[in-house]
Amino acid sequence: MPTRRILMQTAAASLAAPLVARTARGQGTGLITVRGVYSAPGITYAGLFLATRTGLWEKHGLNAQLRQVQGGPLGMAALTNEEADFAGLSSTDPVIGWDKGIKTLTIAAFTGGLATQFTARKDWLATRGIAATATATDKIKALKGARVGVATIGGGPAQYVRYLARSNGIDPETEMKLLAVGFGPARIAALRTSQVDVTVGDAPEVDQIEAEGFGELYINCATDLPVFREFPYTIASVTPTYAERNAEATRRIVHAIGEANDLFYTNFGEAVDLMRAQYATVDPKLVEKSLIRDRSTFPRAARMTDAMWHNNLEVALATKMISAPIPDQEGVIWTNRYNS
Repeated sequence: MPTRRILMQTAAASLAAPLVARTARGQGTGLITVRGVYSAPGITYAGLFLATRTGLWEKHGLNAQLRQVQGGPLGMAALTNEEADFAGLSSTDPVIGWDKGIKTLTIAAFTGGLATQFTARKDWLATRGIAATATATDKIKALKGARVGVATIGGGPAQYVRYLARSNGIDPETEMKLLAVGFGPARIAALRTSQVDVTVGDAPEVDQIEAEGFGELYINCATDLPVFREFPYTIASVTPTYAERNAEATRRIVHAIGEANDLFYTNFGEAVDLMRAQYATVDPKLVEKSLIRDRSTFPRAARMTDAMWHNNLEVALATKMISAPIPDQEGVIWTNRYNS
């Protein structure tokens, strides 16, 4: 089966059918309707997809209506304009919003490590003389002068590239090129056609690229970079007003996501099978490979830690995503309150 696929369309299409069916069943049954959006189709939102495919929303008394939007800013807009009750976002989105006076409350973590991979074109690696065994520091320094493809210039991955560059003596504005090349399939195409040298994205992109043979994993942030090992990468947020007025619905959202995450530890085989179905046109071996590599980034019960948010806000301040420190203790920008 060819591995070059349109991942975003796959995720949206495969999720749509079960949602329609469950929405119909939820009407008139006493389920609480909750509207959710999520900002990208990648495996880092596995908790959403697993909760849908296993009926966990209904188990927790919810009629969940989910839709994908293109990027975090649109997810934040849907949330703050009350077009959605909760939003799946990159953790940079609520942090930037908070700095601008837009207060949200993060209630769960889909991933508790930065499950993002840098993928490099093989011919570029050859010109740089970088071996697979090189240290992460050497690999980052080799990005000087490189063209790095990201989904959007202002999104989380682009900010993380800037942070890593500055931390290693590279000016990301003048000594490398950050290019907005779009999500999943567009990013893969940009690397394949040599529009960029390196891409930054989520699984299973790197696995698709390696299967096609023109690129390989360069840096796996969650394992290669200490600051990103405990890090709330993709999260679920609500507005404080929604949480206050709908505490029970908020608790049920968190429990459904948390139980979905727990599948990676209680029944990994089932989780893999369900995610293969989610990405039905991607080679199932690649989906499994991605999940095995990133399994540890899915926190049990979707719980967060002080260390995660300390690292997150430290990076945000260093990259000037925020103009002043934000308190990182529980109860301000994040909470596990609804997890009990």
